[in-house]
Amino acid sequence: MRSSAKIGAYYKAKTRKHLASLGYQVVEMEVVRWVFTPRGRLPIKRDQMASDLQAVSAEEIIFVQVKGGIKNDMAGAIKAFKKHTFPPFAKLWVVFWKFRARGPVVTDVTSQVVQ
Repeated sequence: MRSSAKIGAYYKAKTRKHLASLGYQVVEMEVVRWVFTPRGRLPIKRDQMASDLQAVSAEEIIFVQVKGGIKNDMAGAIKAFKKHTFPPFAKLWVVFWKFRARGPVVTDVTSQVVQ
């Protein structure tokens, strides 16, 4: 069985490739920090602005939270987005990949977060 980290990385890479094919420039929004413990260093990953990816084109900026596999935690993604301030022109997407699907289900949650 694959780990949750590997599954998440797989769907994030798949989303990055999908957005690039649509003409966006895509950057990762994840920061890795190292915590020193008596057993050695441990990597801690945190999303910036509750986003896994940021997609930019000449017309728009999109903050993307990627979900994949069996569970779609839409409420958790919206709650995480609400902790941050976004400009009114930015779009907030939750991209969900169903198991063995060729394309993602994209949900624009901008209206639920930005007021």
